[in-house]
Amino acid sequence: MFEDVDGLEVFVNPERVIWVREYPNQVTVISCGQDDRFAVRLAPAHAVAALGKTAR
Repeated sequence: MFEDVDGLEVFVNPERVIWVREYPNQVTVISCGQDDRFAVRLAPAHAVAALGKTAR
C-alpha cells in the first residue's frame, strides 16, 4: 500500500512489479505492466523495500 503523488492510497502487488524508475522531484514510478503504473513519492530503494523485494 502506497500513497501516490496525488495523495491517494494505491495497492501494488509485489509479484507483478516489472520495474521501478526514479524521476525528478522525488517521484518514483512502479510499473506492473501495460498501463498499470503508479507514481509515488519514495526513493526507488524505499519503494522496492516496501514491496518486500531485494534490489538487483
